[in-house]
Order: sequence, then structure tokens, then C-alpha cells
Amino acid sequence: MKQLLKALKARHTIVAAKIDEEQRRPQPDGIRVRALKKIKLHLKEQIMLLEQGETTKVSAARAKASSFGTPLLAGR
Repeated sequence: MKQLLKALKARHTIVAAKIDEEQRRPQPDGIRVRALKKIKLHLKEQIMLLEQGETTKVSAARAKASSFGTPLLAGR
């Protein structure tokens, strides 16, 4: 999972650089810039979903680990 996240972040950086490069041209291709921005946004969404998934997994694991210390019959 971490490798996928790393690859997505690298691709996001590359696409951002291509957008900057295209926008610096004397006559930038607006269609290409829009297409690259859509790709960049899609990558950002995928990155966010993966990061949220990892955060959720870590939170669930912590909650599970902390529940091991409580007695099963607590409160009876």
C-alpha cells in the first residue's frame, strides 16, 4: 500500500511539473492544461483516499489494541 501511495505522489509531482511547463510556453495549449489538471485532481483524490484508509486502519488497530486491556465482564 505504501508503494502505491509513493507512486501516486510521484506521478502527481510529474503531472504538476508538466502543467507548469505547459503554462510557461508562449502559447500554452489550454486543452492540454485542462486534461493534465484533471489527471492531477484524480491522482490527488486517490492519494487522499489511500491516506484516509491508512489512518482508519491505524485508528482501528489502536482501538483494538487498547481494548485488550479491559476485562470482558467489566461493569457487571
